[in-house]
Amino acid sequence: MKKRWLALLLTGVMALSLTACGGGDKKSEGEGKGGDEGGGQYINTYLAAEPTTMDVSLRSDTYSSEIMMNVMEGLIRIEQRDGKYEVMPGDAESWEVNDEGNVWTFHLGEDRKWNDGEPVTAEQYVYSLQRSADPATGCPNSYFVSPILNYDAVSTGEKPVEELGVKALDEHTLEITLTSPMASFLESTDASIFYPQRKDIVEKYGDQYGAEAANLVYNGPFVLTEWNHNSSLRIEKNDQYWDKDNVDLDYVDYQILKDTTSIANAYDSGQIDFITVSSQEQLQKYEADDSNVLTNISGGTISFQFYNTTDPIMSNVNIRKAFSLGVDIEDMNEIGFSGLREPLYGWIAPALSVDGKSMREVAGDTNKELKEELEASGKTAKDVLIEGMKELGLGDDPSKLDVTYSLAGTDDWYHTFGEYLQQVYKESLGINLKIDFSEWDIFSDNLTNGNYQIGFMAWGAYYNDPYDMLSIHLSDFNQISSNWKNEEYDALCRAGMTEMDPEKRMQNYVDAERILMEDYVACPFATSVSHQFSKSYVHDKYAEYGQDNLYFIHPGWKNVYVEGR
Repeated sequence: MKKRWLALLLTGVMALSLTACGGGDKKSEGEGKGGDEGGGQYINTYLAAEPTTMDVSLRSDTYSSEIMMNVMEGLIRIEQRDGKYEVMPGDAESWEVNDEGNVWTFHLGEDRKWNDGEPVTAEQYVYSLQRSADPATGCPNSYFVSPILNYDAVSTGEKPVEELGVKALDEHTLEITLTSPMASFLESTDASIFYPQRKDIVEKYGDQYGAEAANLVYNGPFVLTEWNHNSSLRIEKNDQYWDKDNVDLDYVDYQILKDTTSIANAYDSGQIDFITVSSQEQLQKYEADDSNVLTNISGGTISFQFYNTTDPIMSNVNIRKAFSLGVDIEDMNEIGFSGLREPLYGWIAPALSVDGKSMREVAGDTNKELKEELEASGKTAKDVLIEGMKELGLGDDPSKLDVTYSLAGTDDWYHTFGEYLQQVYKESLGINLKIDFSEWDIFSDNLTNGNYQIGFMAWGAYYNDPYDMLSIHLSDFNQISSNWKNEEYDALCRAGMTEMDPEKRMQNYVDAERILMEDYVACPFATSVSHQFSKSYVHDKYAEYGQDNLYFIHPGWKNVYVEGR
């Protein structure tokens, strides 16, 4: 979502081409290769899992996003300049909105091309958005497109895709009409779902479109040239890219490394240039070595557990409440996450704001307040659990309750975390929790098929509007497969998205989050903090590695260069 793109994010063990931000030493555009001393402009890094697809309309995981943000170009780019967010040109050289705020016009540069030399056109953007809105496509991220006029009718098949509010005024002019004004629409177009697609390529490869490196064309800074499934990928500089003179790297190699030991060994031996640490031991180890540079990124990704509200047991709100309030969030951060994250008591992460004001600061620590209310009533989470069991005719012995907790990983970190969860719920609720460990693809399939009771994952916001995170719970979208539906929640979210008055917009979002939290659909644990170490020879033109970064930027490797390898 991440992402962010919308994105499903495994916690702790993923690699991202997180750009360094924070306003460090800046190099002028085009600089970078001069100091390399023949070491080569390349990066070696890793992904913690296989990307599922390079199909813009079907992507849903962060691993696919990591590659896609480097090989594709959208209308704009959100990057950092001088420590602040800045909207930069992408395929669009310029853009404007009408006085009513509901019609956006994007002017594409005539020099924008695909890697096969074909021009990037407005019609390709129209085709891509229509394809994502088409119910026959099954786009998992179509909620990003929902503000566009007639999306609801198109996505349900009531209207043809041609009536979606997008059209090409000419070869290089794209017009997008919204149902209502949306304050954050321009920023939202940085999402991958707004990337263009070529109809001729989609039709040529059919269901194999996006499944192989050769089954695509690319308009971004790099081209995916190798994709050895479950093993490695390579992206190489795109000589047809409109801004190629400001791309220094010749290529980036990715290994797919699924466990923390393999990742650490690869970093220690110099096989990869980046590592995102998942333990205090690793953090302290690499901080002690001056050849490593630490970059932190926080504020927009949350870790949480969530419930299948159609499961016979988890359909009971008291049982969900018991699981949500039966965990100590501070202890979870210290023990479960090794003190590497920040405790979180609401669904919206601290970085998400309305008119510059953090929603978290306005909404308060909702989950903490709910726990205090429970304690003030003289009850415990275990009392609430037994109430729920009785309502379902399951007796009053929690040790006999059959609950399985699903985790999307099989390495040591997940097994340790699973043991921690079993201990927590044994002590607070008296249950004998079962843990199901599986790889991401199996975990994802189980969610889609409703074959789970409680799950754990992380989710990163894609653009800076609370709607980004709230919308994944909308009844029509059901992004985390909780199967929860609430009309009042839906109405508040959509009202907030279209409200132009900042105070009213904030209140709509705060009220919506309160409904979500009080119905115990999900239990936020923490705001994730990415502690990423890189080798000292890796640099960024606009924000040097080694500082705390802004969260809502997606430049990929475009601004990265190597000096002194």
